[in-house]
Amino acid sequence: MLFTAFQALPATGQTALENELVIISSHSKGILDSFKTAFEKYCQDTLNTAVSLKYSYYASEDCYKLAKEWAGKPKADIWWGGGVNLFQTATKEGLLLQYKCKDWGKIPGSWFGIPAKDTDGSWTGYAVSGFGFAVHLDYLKKYNLPEPKTWSDLLKPAYKGHIVMCTPARSGSTHMMVEIVMQGMGADPAWAYFRKMAANVGLFTGRSGDVKSDVDKGEHGIGLVVDYYGFESAAAGLPIKLVYPTDHSLANPDSIAILAGAPHPEISKAFLDYVISEEGQKLSMGVEQRGVKCPSPRLPVRADIALPPHLPDITKMKMISYDDKLANDRWKDINTIYETTIEKKHAELKDAWDSIDNAQKSISDTEAKMKSMENEGYDTSKVKAELNRAKDLAASALKSFDTGEYSTAKSSATKASDTAKAAIGLAEKPPPYATYATIVVVILVLVLALYYYKKKAK
Repeated sequence: MLFTAFQALPATGQTALENELVIISSHSKGILDSFKTAFEKYCQDTLNTAVSLKYSYYASEDCYKLAKEWAGKPKADIWWGGGVNLFQTATKEGLLLQYKCKDWGKIPGSWFGIPAKDTDGSWTGYAVSGFGFAVHLDYLKKYNLPEPKTWSDLLKPAYKGHIVMCTPARSGSTHMMVEIVMQGMGADPAWAYFRKMAANVGLFTGRSGDVKSDVDKGEHGIGLVVDYYGFESAAAGLPIKLVYPTDHSLANPDSIAILAGAPHPEISKAFLDYVISEEGQKLSMGVEQRGVKCPSPRLPVRADIALPPHLPDITKMKMISYDDKLANDRWKDINTIYETTIEKKHAELKDAWDSIDNAQKSISDTEAKMKSMENEGYDTSKVKAELNRAKDLAASALKSFDTGEYSTAKSSATKASDTAKAAIGLAEKPPPYATYATIVVVILVLVLALYYYKKKAK
């Protein structure tokens, strides 16, 4: 999708720089438009060069695919936006040009254990992205939902159908969120978590930007997003709040690189210089530069630049210990497993989880009825035995669900529910002790009455 048309501007005689710059990016139109305007002014005012910047939007995964497809003969100069993993992969494949921008030395080597720049300059972090939940405050109020504070909160039944997200295969930011939870919980518990959480997801979108749009419109109340989506919506006056989960969090450098074989390499280098400069970092943070204000504030990658009041200090957040090599090694596996066992089986997954939920409710209801009948003197020993069988079936269903065997999970859960419902019928009525007692009392009364009658007759 091409947002802005090429504008032919006259050259100023500056032969070292080209007059055109072409960018592919996963960033929002607001970010790209603000940098287009500011950079063109910067080139005119500072570099004495008339430059036309044009850009096209692609999801971060698609930017990588294009770079791979072009393989050294790209139709664009710069790839801008995405987590470091894709850029590291592209570096190994020789798809990126090595260039250390002017302020390269002011970029930290890493943020929270994640590299913030390539040691050879093949890619450079330009901003830091946290991840969390964009919540629509009016939506939550309408449905009487609390704000989620942790990843674990998203499992609550109250959120069923109220969550929207993209998938890791279509979004670098979503992939990073999945990896964060993977490393925070451990792989097996995390996969079990994501399957349960998916049962509460109302919609999987085609790209991460669609999650933002969905929540902005109030179509769902909770969206899994990169933090600046939430900042942008709040800055626009929408009732949106960005919540960083307190149980598993991390901040990830968002990257930029010049494609190997770029048709306009010199102006590409100038753009990287600008993005990492103090002016470029402030523009990115939403601080006005050259009459332009970026509507989507970002946290800076440079630690030497003060934060404006509207951005949080994420250095004080509790972060997981991140293993970059592990994340790279299983990048494709995570995308494939999520797509094949969760997204493509979403309807089957939800059906199985509903069956498990119904089984748990049936067991709970039968336990409550059993307790009441015990108070009335019923013999419930056979009920307890069947309930234990129902619980074993429910546990088996949950185990199958956690490993993605949804049809088996549904079958076991249905048997568990049926077993629990039928169990209450096995309760045995108490012996009629009350009736026996009444008869005994009546007999005693009659005997006593007869005794006194005969005694009186004498």
